[in-house]
Amino acid sequence: MKKYTLLLALFLTHFTFSQTDINQILELGIENAQRFSEDYFVPAGESLVNNMSNGWYTTAKTKKLWHFEVGIVGNLSFVREDKQSFLLRTAEYTNVSFRDGSLSQSVASSFGSNPENLSVIINEGQASELEVILPDGIGSSAVNSLPGGFIQGSMGLIKSTEIKLRFLPRVKAVQDAEIQLYGVAFQHEFTDWIFPLKRWPMRVSALLGYTNVKGFYDLGTTTGVTGFGQEVRLNSNSWILTSIASTKFPVLNFYGGLGYYFGSNDADLLGTYQIQNGPFASDIVTDPISVKTKTNGIKATIGARVQYGVFKANLDYTLQNFSNLSLGLAFGW
Repeated sequence: MKKYTLLLALFLTHFTFSQTDINQILELGIENAQRFSEDYFVPAGESLVNNMSNGWYTTAKTKKLWHFEVGIVGNLSFVREDKQSFLLRTAEYTNVSFRDGSLSQSVASSFGSNPENLSVIINEGQASELEVILPDGIGSSAVNSLPGGFIQGSMGLIKSTEIKLRFLPRVKAVQDAEIQLYGVAFQHEFTDWIFPLKRWPMRVSALLGYTNVKGFYDLGTTTGVTGFGQEVRLNSNSWILTSIASTKFPVLNFYGGLGYYFGSNDADLLGTYQIQNGPFASDIVTDPISVKTKTNGIKATIGARVQYGVFKANLDYTLQNFSNLSLGLAFGW
């Protein structure tokens, strides 16, 4: 069965909750489960903000008044090897130890994969001792790249300003999982402000953009854990502020940008759950896990765009915490 993840709200397919993973995490005890989840899901939250800060522009040129463009944007974020694991230190947990007596070990994050049956011991040496196998990430092996996509449109406003909107209606991603996305950005061109810039073979502008992603997963009876109202909710916010420069050629143009992105994620496991095994067996917990992630950084983008009549296509690559490849197809004028 595919793995327990809070990334379901962005990456649409491939991911479901498994009974084993929820049991594994809750059997650690609520405080330990919260601590583990914060480290386990940090890369997932960071990647979501990184992914959604991309694909906003393909040129520094803003559209004339009421001119528009509509198309689709696909993003592919790349996961670094160091984001596939984290260091679990037993000193940061309560009554948790490794069988071999080590004080810390590298374990899989939401993007990684553990050695077979990597486990920790709860209450070692006591009558309530329990061995808990640590969950892998969202796949059967380490994850190297993650996709995302949406519909995006733009329209020219007054004084060299353009508004951009991105949208994905609330749709079912996988069984019992739904996602919705919206975003807005404003781009302003400075080329016409300064007379010497008009004579350059390039244009210059700036953009401020915001994207919100919401995910909903009705766990229903899929967890195998007794309880009610079991669901996951995810709310992600991503901001970008960037400069943009592009060439002025008629068909093939090159563009790039240097900017700053930041954002946050709130992911919550809601409902009631009766823990199945171990020292906390039969305990009923409510809304047991809440993970909050913040991230920020510098990003640099370089890309190319080709235009044939009203049809346009672009490809760009962005260097950031999770480097990203964007592909866009659009029409308009």
